[in-house]
Amino acid sequence: MNTTENKKQPLVSVIITTYHNEAYLSRAVESVLHQTYPAVELIVVDDNQPGTDERRATEAVMEKYPRAVYLKHPENRNGAAARNTGIRAAKGKYIAFLDNDDIYFSTHIACCVRELEDHPDCGAVLCGVVKIRGGCCWEVITPPEGELVRALLLSETALGTGSNLFARADLVRSVQGFDESFRRHQDVEFGVRIFSLCDARRVRKIQIVKEMDGFSNRPDFERFRATKEHFISKFQRELGALGPEERNTFYAGQWSSLLYAACGEENMQGIRTAVSEIGKYRKVSGKERLLVILCKFHIFFIYEGMKRFLKRRKSGKIYSQVTENLSEYDRKIFLDMLKG
Repeated sequence: MNTTENKKQPLVSVIITTYHNEAYLSRAVESVLHQTYPAVELIVVDDNQPGTDERRATEAVMEKYPRAVYLKHPENRNGAAARNTGIRAAKGKYIAFLDNDDIYFSTHIACCVRELEDHPDCGAVLCGVVKIRGGCCWEVITPPEGELVRALLLSETALGTGSNLFARADLVRSVQGFDESFRRHQDVEFGVRIFSLCDARRVRKIQIVKEMDGFSNRPDFERFRATKEHFISKFQRELGALGPEERNTFYAGQWSSLLYAACGEENMQGIRTAVSEIGKYRKVSGKERLLVILCKFHIFFIYEGMKRFLKRRKSGKIYSQVTENLSEYDRKIFLDMLKG
């Protein structure tokens, strides 16, 4: 890992933020250390509360990587604050973010640097992402076409993962990093502001693996609702620029996500509210009606089981797609991730 910048190889600062999930951390760090691109500065920001088992476990992991810049928060703040700590420490021309439960394939940084060096009019790079869960390939997300702010507003999963953010350092600093008032949707909020200023290169090749078992997919309904209201309040101008049908799609999508969160809690008041709000923007879908029925009978788990079954049926095809052109090393680490 080379932390000096030269004209041929501009320095890239990779910021890994870590909170719990310390069992995954070594894997993320190793994926950075095995990049084919040598001029990399690795920064790990520990957002665990001091004195906890998680902090001690993370410290033990980082003892193996003395050349990394290891920064420890004096108290738990949040993911946005941890990323901003990394940004302040970064020395690179480019900044990349990596969640502690994700990995890069070995050519990721080289690919992103090449794209931005060859296209100085662009400020960032977006790549293909494969999501994995429970030992199977869940789905592939490729960079959206067209205007990126619109794409992020209409699909909060358009990035695939917060690890799919690779940008010029001066651009990251010009928007003052991440908004620390956001506990969720931090990546989408950041992306909307970044892509309001610049376009991004789109690389369809899958370069990032998103581990979905390392975080909770079922947010607290009320907190999730508050985050969405905060997001909507902040981006009134951008939402106003959407056409009427697109605005309906946006608001229905927000409430559909909230419906899923409410179903996970069997929060019947939240479910009724979400269904009522969805109905203001479009017809409630058959899947959404099914979710409500399952929750009434306290068998929401059946839906989750059906979804896992269907995803597993498609997993083999996705695996073949992802591994078709991978190096032997990348194929091995990918298979190891799937095996757990």
